[in-house]
Amino acid sequence: MRFVRLASVLALALMTVACSKDVTVQAPTIAVTDLGSSSKTPGKYAVWIQTGGWNTEVKAAGYTCSAWSFPMALEGGYSSAAQSAFSQSFGSVQFITDTLKPADLKAQGFDAQIIVYQGGLSASFNPVAGFWTASLSASLGIDGTVAVVGPSGLTSQGTAKGIATGGSEDSMFASCGDAAEAIAAAGQVALKNFVLDAVNQAKLNVLEMRLKAQNASTPVTQ
Repeated sequence: MRFVRLASVLALALMTVACSKDVTVQAPTIAVTDLGSSSKTPGKYAVWIQTGGWNTEVKAAGYTCSAWSFPMALEGGYSSAAQSAFSQSFGSVQFITDTLKPADLKAQGFDAQIIVYQGGLSASFNPVAGFWTASLSASLGIDGTVAVVGPSGLTSQGTAKGIATGGSEDSMFASCGDAAEAIAAAGQVALKNFVLDAVNQAKLNVLEMRLKAQNASTPVTQ
């Protein structure tokens, strides 16, 4: 039994020949039931979702499998998932490719613009040796900023995060290449968590914008 456990560890440790394997992260499915509220926020919104900042090369957290690298791009799955979630959460949305000036928002009939900026991305994987088997575990975290701009300018902003872990199936002799499966799984869950957090934050920001506008238009009584 001790030999089997040692063999599983050695199988991972011996995978030190430099190698690279691309990781494809599928778009997460986001249903209405996943959202914090099933009711749509009324109004017409221009939505800009920043892309291009979440490409990285995932490396091992320790020495084992350290010669391996996994180029990963979250962009494809991110854009489609975010657009689906915002469309389900707001009354009318138009996805654009840049920010608009407050005057342009009013001229085009938008109540506000929702902007989701990409922030940091951290990712790594780690071999896990069991008594009889070995597997690989990956962790991934992303963050960003959600801002709402109204006809009078920036009204509010907040942060959004997506954190997840994923793992490959246990096997007698795990390969470092199996980390691609774990990274892809963690990436998909992290994307979903981030998008849900961004939508909820945008809803709160819009509510704050409306409250500010309401308070500004309400006369103060002595």
